[in-house]
Amino acid sequence: MLGLLLLVVALFLAWYGVGGIVQREIRVHRIYAVDDAGVVRVRIGQDPAGGHRMSRAAGVIVYDTTGLERGGMGTMDNGRVAIGLDSPSTPKGTARDRVGLMVDGKGNTMFMLLDAKAVPVVMAKGGDKGGTLQVSALTPDGKQLQVRTLGVSGDTQSTEAAD
Repeated sequence: MLGLLLLVVALFLAWYGVGGIVQREIRVHRIYAVDDAGVVRVRIGQDPAGGHRMSRAAGVIVYDTTGLERGGMGTMDNGRVAIGLDSPSTPKGTARDRVGLMVDGKGNTMFMLLDAKAVPVVMAKGGDKGGTLQVSALTPDGKQLQVRTLGVSGDTQSTEAAD
């Protein structure tokens, strides 16, 4: 009987640690949380190598009920940290990004809102020389982007080719 008691105590200490559960640690490359249907809804960890981003990221990615990525927050290999929200569907060949908040490796900031065609309609930037706010819209023919930039040292208006 004493042997069984010692075994239970040893197993308890091995499972919870001598100092309690607070000292426990789990190290994994990725964690996937799935819904009741088995669809991945949250992923925590680094992107697999060769992914679709401009720079590999590590963080939290959220998915909708179909398993489509809808946003996330992470640090990137290029020094950026970003929070983004994505559209569930887009015209073919169009990025799904719709809302973005980013700080680059030098501390510069950017906030961006994009329309349903992934055209940036509002962009706020902050850097060493102050900040700017841009509002933009496609021309009716969709071939040019009209941009109004507001800054402390003055405002500008320009027309750029739509890519």
